[in-house]
Amino acid sequence: MPGKSRKTTDQAATTSGSNVEEAPEEDATDAGSAVILNAISSLRAELLSIKSDIGEIIDSKIEQLAVAIRGELSTFKNEASTAISEIKVTMDDHSAKLVNLESYASTSSDTVAKLEQDLGKLKRTVEQLTEKCTDLESRSRRQNIRILNIKEGAESGIKPRDFVARLLAEALSLEKPPHVDRAHRALRARSGNDEPPRAFILRLHYVHEMEEIMQKAAKMQQILFRGERINIFPDYPPAVVKRRALFKRARELLKDKPGVKYGLQYPAKLRVSHNGKEFYFTDPDKAVKFAESNFGISQPV
Repeated sequence: MPGKSRKTTDQAATTSGSNVEEAPEEDATDAGSAVILNAISSLRAELLSIKSDIGEIIDSKIEQLAVAIRGELSTFKNEASTAISEIKVTMDDHSAKLVNLESYASTSSDTVAKLEQDLGKLKRTVEQLTEKCTDLESRSRRQNIRILNIKEGAESGIKPRDFVARLLAEALSLEKPPHVDRAHRALRARSGNDEPPRAFILRLHYVHEMEEIMQKAAKMQQILFRGERINIFPDYPPAVVKRRALFKRARELLKDKPGVKYGLQYPAKLRVSHNGKEFYFTDPDKAVKFAESNFGISQPV
């Protein structure tokens, strides 16, 4: 029994000793935790300080950028405002010019319309005056005759008016030479040997003699003088001659057609008699169509 008690006492002592030895270890753990907590607190404080510093730096940079941007925006706004003002002035100026141009265009349009009317009137007036001038020129030439194909120099040694008077009497078998007021060759350079001779132009004193000469010349198939064929025509103004020449094609189609008589009336009107009917043409194209449709189409010359 005494032995068992000793053993129990030793175990209790051992247990008590164990508890004594573990107490310092717990204190060390608590001390380490405190150090860590202090370090964490210190780190947190440092982080907060760094965060605060970073925040202040960012705020400072943002403020600087904001100031710079506001300055640039203000400068841009001023420049844009100036540019817009200049553009507005320019647009106002262009708008005013456009209004003036529209006014000028309207006025010009009215002016052009009036000028066209005036031009039409002037054109008609000029045509009338041209016709009157041509008519007056023709009247001044109504006693004139033009003779073609008389050799150059045939009148040498004789006055031109005496020469053409004898020529007409001989070629047309007149009872006596007509009274010639004046006669001359066409006013151009003398023709060469291989060129047609210049025409003779003469003025007869009496109208009835001129009419008699033209009637005889129209009836004769050909007129000969000294063995050479000559042609006698009224002396028309150049404008009339050109208008009459336009009927050449129609006259060629009507030539030698049975039952057809034709002739040119002054100034340029083609008169055609066929089957008891008479037709008048002032348009050369219509005259050609009439001839082609009634007398067949001839080969063009």
